[in-house]
Amino acid sequence: MLGVVAVDVTGEVAVVRSALELLGDDTKSQAAADLVAAEASGRVVISGSRIAFAVPTSAAAWLLNLEPEERRAVHRALADVLTEPRHREMRAEHLVGAAIGPDTDASNALAELGQRAAQRGATRIAAEYYTRAAPLAGDPEVRALRMHLAADSSWNAGDYDAARAAFSDAFIGSSQPALRADTMLQLGQLEMYQRGPRYARDLFLAASKAVEPYDIDRAANLLVHAASTATLSSDIVGALSIARQAELLARGGNGTSAIAASLMVAFLSFHHGDTAEFDARFPELSRIAELVLDADVPEADLFLQLVGMTHVYSERWDTGRMYLTAVGHGASRRKRSATAALASATLAELCWRSGRWEEASALVSSDLVLDVTLTGARLWLLAFTAHIDAGLGRTDECRSRARLAIDEAELMGFDTVVMWARHALGLLELGLGSPSAAAAHLDRLAATATAHGLLDPSGMWWQADHVEALLRAGRRRESMAALARLEVAATQSDRVWPAAAAARCRALLAPSADAAEVCFAEALTYHARLTAPFELARTLLCRAEHRAAQPTGPDPTTDLDEAAAIFVALGAVAWGARVQAVRNRVAAHAAPPPHSVLSPAERRVAAAVAEGLTNREVAAQLHVGEKTVEFHLHNCYLKLGITSRTQLVRLLTRA
Repeated sequence: MLGVVAVDVTGEVAVVRSALELLGDDTKSQAAADLVAAEASGRVVISGSRIAFAVPTSAAAWLLNLEPEERRAVHRALADVLTEPRHREMRAEHLVGAAIGPDTDASNALAELGQRAAQRGATRIAAEYYTRAAPLAGDPEVRALRMHLAADSSWNAGDYDAARAAFSDAFIGSSQPALRADTMLQLGQLEMYQRGPRYARDLFLAASKAVEPYDIDRAANLLVHAASTATLSSDIVGALSIARQAELLARGGNGTSAIAASLMVAFLSFHHGDTAEFDARFPELSRIAELVLDADVPEADLFLQLVGMTHVYSERWDTGRMYLTAVGHGASRRKRSATAALASATLAELCWRSGRWEEASALVSSDLVLDVTLTGARLWLLAFTAHIDAGLGRTDECRSRARLAIDEAELMGFDTVVMWARHALGLLELGLGSPSAAAAHLDRLAATATAHGLLDPSGMWWQADHVEALLRAGRRRESMAALARLEVAATQSDRVWPAAAAARCRALLAPSADAAEVCFAEALTYHARLTAPFELARTLLCRAEHRAAQPTGPDPTTDLDEAAAIFVALGAVAWGARVQAVRNRVAAHAAPPPHSVLSPAERRVAAAVAEGLTNREVAAQLHVGEKTVEFHLHNCYLKLGITSRTQLVRLLTRA
């Protein structure tokens, strides 16, 4: 009886008594008498419904007094007694204490606790329960499944090394193709962020081939993830080939993978510049996304993320915001921190494009983003943040983040991250007035994009920056070639920004002032169709610079005022400084005062006339003849383009 009290952790008299009844032949009255006798001996204290050792340290001694078989029997009895929901954890621990080797009851009890912990977001606790449940399972497949669940919970808890080890154990421990494929799917996603996209792509491809004879839809889904992963290394052509394989394979399945495969083909076709393919597919996929949006299905995160990104790149910004916000909230609830953070980062890029820079800055500096430690996701966030830093003119922060992202991402093969970071550096240098440095960064970005078939200009707004940087760096021929590539891409799409950017670049490279004015007007017409204030302000600044450089022509002041107002509202410090630099140049080259064209003698006569003196009075004051005054006055009229004394007085007074 004292052994039961020592093992029990509830401290409830009823629990101890019920366990005693199960352990022996004692009747209820005998068990009650034993408790009374134990209390009388001073060994235990009973107070109402509670029971405890009089000396707390006695519990350990009585545990040692129990033989192993007796201790297991006590644990089993207590497990049988503790059937109320409030005793779930205690019952599970007693089942574990009663077990010798695999024990289905103990394993199931721990797995149930793991499931409940996962549902309430206690992922680290869930991982611990599943990890303990796995070796107690008698069935190897159940054991593998519970290691898979432990790995998933460890991933969500941020314990990536434990997750990788558990996924590997689950894969090795299972002979079921479906579970092995599902394990490789998640292990591949983890490795994508930890070891790089090329490594993960190969895992997905191998897993797809292995499961294809057993489950076509799983095989196709793995190919979709392989294609998605390939895009992170900027291999658009290779990714598109894999996505088409996935779509072809999905036709032999039950249809569950066909939608994801079609979306991946549409997404990659968009970036490859195949507008017709994209336009043929995306409307139907968008309608399907609307149905999935409110379902809160974890497996739909990638699908909805791609739909949201595509809406952003297609300039359907309100719709893109809706999808990205939904993905972020859902992933946060499920403790998928990397997915939630990447959704926030893409949302920040949307805010940046649409002129909500304060919100963009808040998104990339939120705890959700800053707490991400998964390597690949962290590099993505560094590159996105560096891009925002570039616009805001945060020079040191931009360079530090971009360089760190480039150094690590190049080692892992995250070429898309490298491209975003180089774009940030190029934009920063362009704003600082260092076009040669900007062009150097954007040259490398262009080489990567061209090599991998990343042709559409809407995913990353860098092409116009490249054209401008090359031109300002004195590389006009290369600038014209870059513009030609941008114009081809702009012609193939119906989106506003590429058209506006191409028109602005044509103005910069125009052969005449009149041609430039026409192109600037065209660009501003496009800007009126899209809320992208930073891009609008840059076009106004370029036109003001162009006008300021002309000896005659429209006044640049209005463009400078509008551009300055936008840059100030956004917080674009460096670009505001560029506006001021143009103002200074305009002031330095302002038209000379009217009297500067007059000779010294003519200026003296004009000044005297401006005081209201008659010709005779002027002659007397200057000690010259009246005819001389008339001669100089006549020359003043000719040089100033006027015909009367009144006009002369008014002109000189105003000057």
